[in-house]
Amino acid sequence: MSHSEVNDTTPLLSNATNGDNNKKNKHDVRQHLLDMTPRQSFFALITLAAVVFFSVYMLLHYNLPKDIPEERREWLKIPRNALEVQHLSIVLSDYVTGHYSAVLFCFVATYLAMQAFAIPGSVMLSVLGGALFGLWVGIVVVLLAASVGSTFCYLISYYLGHPIVEKYLTERIAKLKKKIDSKKDQLFFYFAFLRVTPFIPNWFMNVASPHLDIPIVIFYFGTLLGVLPNTLVTVQAGVTLAALASPDDFTLLTPENIIMTIVICICLLIPIILHRHADDPNADPKTDEEQDTLARV
Repeated sequence: MSHSEVNDTTPLLSNATNGDNNKKNKHDVRQHLLDMTPRQSFFALITLAAVVFFSVYMLLHYNLPKDIPEERREWLKIPRNALEVQHLSIVLSDYVTGHYSAVLFCFVATYLAMQAFAIPGSVMLSVLGGALFGLWVGIVVVLLAASVGSTFCYLISYYLGHPIVEKYLTERIAKLKKKIDSKKDQLFFYFAFLRVTPFIPNWFMNVASPHLDIPIVIFYFGTLLGVLPNTLVTVQAGVTLAALASPDDFTLLTPENIIMTIVICICLLIPIILHRHADDPNADPKTDEEQDTLARV
């Protein structure tokens, strides 16, 4: 073999070796995280949450308005009900006109942080999104923030949450895994359906999904589709709330919203129902005896 041939092949071998080393390093890191005790996992999560929320606090502190009348300063907080959403939208309504990007960035950062650590309050934040940004921008912003924030929660659970999940959620995950495994052929639609329905809390799906062997691509796009009905309802409610004189007139459960959610659930179930009743084209033809047995069933 000539000297030039050795030089030509060496980089390829080197790249292949580097790639194997990178995979091995990633595997070692993942294995080290899996070997953590629940207490170590808890402190890792608390540390990460402290860093993230301190960063969000500083972002809000330096970007939100400071020249607010004293009686309205207490309105600057994460809203928990319709009245607090209305108060916060009043405080920010004039400010958002001249500082649109800053308010939008603060809203998205707060939403992502709350979703990433499964902290309740995203419903009222979604309503606030409609009140601040209007219907169409609000829908896009809330939809992306909800799906990306949920994916962050998925990744945090995958890398740091396994010891805690294994200790406290094993039984619930085992029951759900049986259902998930039986719907592998329609996993995307079934997962999206689970995100729409209230049967399983969203925080649990975010935390449990990586341990249910749901691929992250299916998780993201299934979440994007699954949170769409709730996003439409809450953002529209925020637009309505901004125009109301009193928050006492505010409600999320209007007949139109309920009908829309039911229709979307039915649409997500159609592929699963069709697949269940469709014949497998690769299966052997049923005998007359089998068909008679099925007919009697």
